[in-house]
Amino acid sequence: MNRIAWTVNRLRCMSMAEVAYRVQTKLHTSAEALGFGLAKVVPPTSGDATLSWLQPELEDLDAEPYLGRADRVMAGRFDVFALEDLELGFPPQWNGDPKTGRVAPLSFGKTLNYRDEAVAGDIKYLWEINRHRELLWLAQAWYLTGEERYLDAVATLLRSWFEQCPYPLGVNWTSSLEHSVRLMHWSAAWSLLGGDGARLFAREGGEELRRAWLDSIFQHLHFIAGHFSLYSSSNNHLIGEFAGLFIGACTWPLWPVCEEWRRQAQAGLEAQTQRQNFPDGFNREQAIWYHHEVAELFFLCGRIGR
Repeated sequence: MNRIAWTVNRLRCMSMAEVAYRVQTKLHTSAEALGFGLAKVVPPTSGDATLSWLQPELEDLDAEPYLGRADRVMAGRFDVFALEDLELGFPPQWNGDPKTGRVAPLSFGKTLNYRDEAVAGDIKYLWEINRHRELLWLAQAWYLTGEERYLDAVATLLRSWFEQCPYPLGVNWTSSLEHSVRLMHWSAAWSLLGGDGARLFAREGGEELRRAWLDSIFQHLHFIAGHFSLYSSSNNHLIGEFAGLFIGACTWPLWPVCEEWRRQAQAGLEAQTQRQNFPDGFNREQAIWYHHEVAELFFLCGRIGR
């Protein structure tokens, strides 16, 4: 009964245009669940992805904190929100909730009820490790030391995620915002590792890994472009989605559609800058953390855009 009341109240808050959009989205998802409109076959790449938008200042840098956290990840120890030093293994169970231990099923992602704790546990904790900030830490350690063991760890993390999270199945193929955040970390890691000319890809099995990574990147971009949080859902999530699409299309301009995605994302970011912030610059959600998040996203997009 509460669910029915919530749905009725939600519909009352929507315009007719939004109701039509929600119906269209439902039909789109149903078609995808049947196999239509997916990106299972990734187009061939052309050109290169050598853009390096990170220029670390290494003079007087204390490398120890960077190496220490990379080593902790390789030892299978993770911090997830307030849960510190969890022993999750390396690689971890990517579909498992670190908080409850529940493993989510590999059913079609867009119709999987990730809000049900009986299905996916606490989804925020599960999604947190799948944002792959740890991949960036490993790339930082490689950049600082050139030690092959960090490249081994990068390869292990990526291969395990591709194997455990096949497109378009499971809770890691449900949220465009999560796709976007993961792409941002991937973009930074790609840059630190050396882009197309990375040592990672010159080693045994490297070309296969590069192909698998690029396939997943295209599928991430395709997913975001097809599932924006519009109308009453267009808060910081929509800014994050446009940011992920923009950064991804700039980092990997390897498919003709990337130019269209880049323009779409840039126009969306420029519009949302005005729509979601007050004239004095403060974010309209009026929450300090969201203001910080939105400002950081615009900064990152400005940096890579330049």
